[in-house]
Amino acid sequence: MEYQPLEKNDFVHLHLHTDYSLLQSTIQLKRLSARLKALGMKACAITDKANMFGAASFYREMRTAGIKPILGYEASLVPESRFDRSRAVEAGELAYYELVLLAKNYDGYLNLSYIASKAYTDRDGEGGARVDLDLLSERSGDLFVLTGARGSALWHYISNGNSEKAQRHLAALVDIYGTENIFIQIEDHGISEDNDLTQLVIDTATTAGLELVATNNVFYLEQEDSKAQEVLLCIGAGTTLNDPSHPSLPNDSFYLKSTEEMRDLFSENYPQALENTVKIAEQCDIKLPVGGSLTLPTFPIPADSGCATLDEYFEKVVREGLERRKNEFLIPALEAGELKYPLKNYDERLQLEIETIERMGYPGYFLIVWDFIRYAKERKISVGPGRGSAAGSLVAYALDITDVDPLQYDLFFERFLNPERVSMPDIDIDFCIRGRAEVIDHVVQLYGRDSVCQIITFGTMASKAAIKDVGRALSMPLGDVERVAKMIPPPFRGRITSISKALEDVPELRAAKQSDPKVAELLDLALKIEGCSRHTSVHAAGVVISPKPLHEMVPIAVSAKNELTSQYPMGDLEKLGMLKMDFLGLTTLTIIDDCLASLRERTGQEIDWRKVSLKDEKTMKIFGDGKTEAVFQFESSGMQEICRRLKPKELEDLAALNALYRPGPLDGGMVEDFIKRHRGEKAVEYIVPEMEDILKNTFGVLVYQEQIMQIAQRLAGYSLGEADMMRRAMGKKKPEEMAPHEVKFIGGAVERGIKEKTAREIFDLMAKFADYGFNRSHSIAYAILAFQTAYLKAHYPAYFYAAVLSHESDNSSKVYKYSGELRSMGLQLLPPDVNESDEGFTPTDDSVRFGLSAIKGLGASSAKAIIAARGQGKFRSVFDFVSRVEQNGVNRKMLESLIAGGAFDSMMLVGIEPNEWRARLFASINDILAYGQSAWNDKVQGQTGLFAASDDSNALVTELVEATPWTREEMSAREKAALGFCLSVHPLDAYDSRISGIGVSSMEEISAAGIGGMVSAAGIVSGLLVRWSKSGNRYAQFRLEDRTGSAKVLVWSETYTKITNLLADDALLIIDGKLENNDGGEITIVASDARSLPDVISRQARNLIVTLPRRAFDEETLNDLYAILASDRGRCDVTLIVPIEGFELTLKSPPLQVQGSRRLEEQLRSLGCSVRWDH
Repeated sequence: MEYQPLEKNDFVHLHLHTDYSLLQSTIQLKRLSARLKALGMKACAITDKANMFGAASFYREMRTAGIKPILGYEASLVPESRFDRSRAVEAGELAYYELVLLAKNYDGYLNLSYIASKAYTDRDGEGGARVDLDLLSERSGDLFVLTGARGSALWHYISNGNSEKAQRHLAALVDIYGTENIFIQIEDHGISEDNDLTQLVIDTATTAGLELVATNNVFYLEQEDSKAQEVLLCIGAGTTLNDPSHPSLPNDSFYLKSTEEMRDLFSENYPQALENTVKIAEQCDIKLPVGGSLTLPTFPIPADSGCATLDEYFEKVVREGLERRKNEFLIPALEAGELKYPLKNYDERLQLEIETIERMGYPGYFLIVWDFIRYAKERKISVGPGRGSAAGSLVAYALDITDVDPLQYDLFFERFLNPERVSMPDIDIDFCIRGRAEVIDHVVQLYGRDSVCQIITFGTMASKAAIKDVGRALSMPLGDVERVAKMIPPPFRGRITSISKALEDVPELRAAKQSDPKVAELLDLALKIEGCSRHTSVHAAGVVISPKPLHEMVPIAVSAKNELTSQYPMGDLEKLGMLKMDFLGLTTLTIIDDCLASLRERTGQEIDWRKVSLKDEKTMKIFGDGKTEAVFQFESSGMQEICRRLKPKELEDLAALNALYRPGPLDGGMVEDFIKRHRGEKAVEYIVPEMEDILKNTFGVLVYQEQIMQIAQRLAGYSLGEADMMRRAMGKKKPEEMAPHEVKFIGGAVERGIKEKTAREIFDLMAKFADYGFNRSHSIAYAILAFQTAYLKAHYPAYFYAAVLSHESDNSSKVYKYSGELRSMGLQLLPPDVNESDEGFTPTDDSVRFGLSAIKGLGASSAKAIIAARGQGKFRSVFDFVSRVEQNGVNRKMLESLIAGGAFDSMMLVGIEPNEWRARLFASINDILAYGQSAWNDKVQGQTGLFAASDDSNALVTELVEATPWTREEMSAREKAALGFCLSVHPLDAYDSRISGIGVSSMEEISAAGIGGMVSAAGIVSGLLVRWSKSGNRYAQFRLEDRTGSAKVLVWSETYTKITNLLADDALLIIDGKLENNDGGEITIVASDARSLPDVISRQARNLIVTLPRRAFDEETLNDLYAILASDRGRCDVTLIVPIEGFELTLKSPPLQVQGSRRLEEQLRSLGCSVRWDH
């Protein structure tokens, strides 16, 4: 690429930090290129601190803007050895010094990458990336060196009066780089004490025969951004601007100064220092291999394969694979009359794909993928049916890379790999989460540890996070900051609302900014740092594989967990031609695996997916009823509603919904159109008859990208490769790219007998929907997984949910949600039981037993220890339990959780209620643990022990300590702490006897009520979502659940404003509203009002019964009790129950009457009292 020629009077910034310096600079790349263009600057360098994270992105951004990119690196140079990790620093030295390196060309860039990589890997990432002179000397070619600014060794030594050390430092650099490649950096930030130092630096440079170069050590774009950068430093250091020791730059001059400003500073005394920026920039000319060929590792051809070349071996493996597919699947399907195309079509398609792959040089790519998938399947590690456009390749199907027959589903190879343009293959693979790491280890072993790494990602400052971080740095009150942050609308369909968009859409936010200077400052500063990179992390799936050690090709780093990662994010690696693979861990595959394994183990049943009809009625009813909780990709409330309205009948419908449930089609009305046509409410029409065969599956609606390609092929004579290029041009919406295709399409259609006006109408239709069209290959592959999960749910619900719950055991809200779903399907979620529960959730025909490892305080090792001990026979008592489970598997916290969760309830004595049983067990924990310790000591000493002589384990139970039974509230709280939610005690249980008296209906009753009527329902709130309407008003939706079921509740903006303070997940509410029924048949309550259930119950109570705690009550506490009761006078009587030495004294006080309220109840509970309201 040709850049504007630099002139003698130009200036080039050669020392500049971007936000990739992580909490050091506010400069983001797009803003930088815009500012450089505005200033008329023709070249610029990137020199981030101790990393090259942004180098490739900077290169592309500058080239796009027509600005010459100079790739650099601000090294952290240690005075001794980089391998020395001690924190001790020699007197007169700093821990490290800055030194700027700039690459002259591609070889220099590779040397920079090597140095930046070894700075990390030689120290395993410990203590930051550091270089020493030895490392610099290893790769010194094709690099310029700038000696650094205020943080450099040269400045440090001279400022300390150590000119001898300064000379030695320069001499060492000259030995490595030569005088012609080293420039002494000078700056002018208006700091008076720097003037004498600058002169000494210049004198040193003259003595050493080195030239000067002027820089400005840039950290922000404009002078007014200095405070935002200072705030960023505080965020990084975890301090505030009020802290006198907070980090900061000396003043506000470290911005991107114009050529004129730099000339004003240096042209009079140091004109050569300015000219040298141009001299350096002219000699730096890097061409990165962006958009070039894929760099593949060499795939080893087996010696016994009889193949001399990679192409031969590739073709051999592929053809053998297709023959196997024919014998296993295609021929049986043909004989059953289920195969859409004859076998010769498969042979022809395979030949076309093989020729294309070989011509493009990708046989090695396919073999690499084939190898690790073959390894996974040999190790019984589940692999997904396909992902993305790769499912359109018959070669991928023959190699077992995918399990979707592309001909049967009309999937196009050209959508995956276009023979008419250079395109990179991209195959992403889903693995069972348990086996993913093993597959990656196989790849590491095969290609070498230095040649495989994971991929870095960057966490950026989103709108709310930026506001909160800035607020902390400004020492603003937390409440004030939270209030502003909450005005930012939540993400909508995965899109985070920016601060600027929120200021447009939210009147309250605009008003707060205009009326409060502190809020205005908060938002202005947050706007400047919003989007800045905050930290690094590791991509969840991406892996890079290289033909040689990665540090020889791209910069690499070491993560906080000591993982080898790239310094470039995924997009940059792909553009540089690096082989990137996504090894995705998909929980759904593990759930299917576990469900099938449990079925096999417990019932002997095997499911052969080839024999399962993809139109299975019971499965499709799951979708049609919207009962798709835990069904892959169909779990969201929006998708459930669409399913209820559409009533899917087959896999094609599921694939279409996968494609349509996205912002574009939803907002564009495509979903509504598709549903009406599917239901026969709107006529299915085709512009020309030739389109019917293409759009029949989607009822005349353009849903898939492949449909656009088919239309271009059939109607206008395009090849599929050309059609894919047309589709891409349409998607970009660039007139200059679309114009040639418009002429070609219309001309081709007219030649084939279509009227020009009609052809233009078809082209415009395709162009309109090209943006919305989805990849059919991906939709079909994921629809298969959705079908399989729904099939298991429909036919084997207990086994399916046992697998699901085992994988969601750490997510209490999901376990609670699915427990409600279990009940609606006629199944029970049973409490944990040390004699019945497995490590995960355990299925039976009509129930699921809570898994041991899902109990808080128990890990997998404790669960395994319990199950192992149970192998000798069921536990007869809690004492038997502690005497048999390995000592390291039992501790106090574990016992407390087991007791609170009800895991010993099956051992409960006749006549004892669970609340008393658990209370006694809890009170006996010391005795239980002591017994266990004694029993194990006896085992170690070879003695039988006192209690082992008796077979009557119940005798042991009698030794439990007497204790006061837990109250309902206490039992509920402890159970929730152990299990994450209340399993045996529902939050509404405490109100059951009184709900019927306050005029509310159960969910069961509401579901049978007439549509349009007013209802009142009591329940617990779950899944609360607050959203913004197109008019900018807030509204909410949630589910209201009781023991009998649940209903969707909509709260429109007017009601939302009135009841917003009551809305929260887990809140117990009474909702008044109108009953509606959406198209899908789901009951919906449109709320008109809401009340707190505890408040309503307490206000209508006739008697408040307060039980004092068993602990001693002093006079002060009794006074507090009286003060609380006396503060809310009303008409509700008060009864006090006082426990005294095993008895309960009941006191009634007619003169003392209160007004019932939740606040009163909470105050009483804070004193340790239990509270009950009688009506």
